[in-house]
Amino acid sequence: MTLVDDFFNTLQTYNETFVPMFIITFALGVIAVFLAFRKSKHSDKFTAAILGFLWLWSGLVFFVLFFGSVDFAIFGLRLPGIWYVSGILFVAQGILIVLFGVIKSSLSFRFGQDRHGFVGALLVVYAMVIYPIVGFLTGFVYPRYPVFGIAPCPLTIFTLGLLQWLDKKTSILVAIIPLIWAVLGFMPVLVYSVWADVGLFLSGVIGFPLILMRNRELP
Repeated sequence: MTLVDDFFNTLQTYNETFVPMFIITFALGVIAVFLAFRKSKHSDKFTAAILGFLWLWSGLVFFVLFFGSVDFAIFGLRLPGIWYVSGILFVAQGILIVLFGVIKSSLSFRFGQDRHGFVGALLVVYAMVIYPIVGFLTGFVYPRYPVFGIAPCPLTIFTLGLLQWLDKKTSILVAIIPLIWAVLGFMPVLVYSVWADVGLFLSGVIGFPLILMRNRELP
């Protein structure tokens, strides 16, 4: 069995194990988007809590529990433990989001009819809707394909989309780890032919500078 087969076999087991969780986390993503359109007193904390939970889930369950022992290699170079390192990054991101968004209340999301609003909307739709369509068109079908909510790549795109909707200045630390994972998006394209992750790469190299610009403009 090849390393690619090992990855997709593990992914299939993971997806089949957490079918109810896929439905729940997709619904949470819809709620997070709704709250950015219908802002209320506690909507920002709920949105941050949802994001934080999704990152912690991917870090602990996807990476550590399921993929930690899966081998990874690129250009003939084996990278043992890479999934555990990825898990640490995702857990750290989840903690950062909870810290800044729930505890400190410094993450505030609101959809606006400007370039940041529309770029954010494009990334959100890509993560939740277009990502699986690209997978289907390139020969992948569920459960042997990453899905929004319980897989890290569409979650990263979704997060970079929501961060376009910030309407209050905050620490740029919340965007660093999503940028790192997005830049690494070329790896699943090259190794696993997950072509939808071209969008992951672009969400980082295009989306992150826009987030920086947005943060400088905010009060």
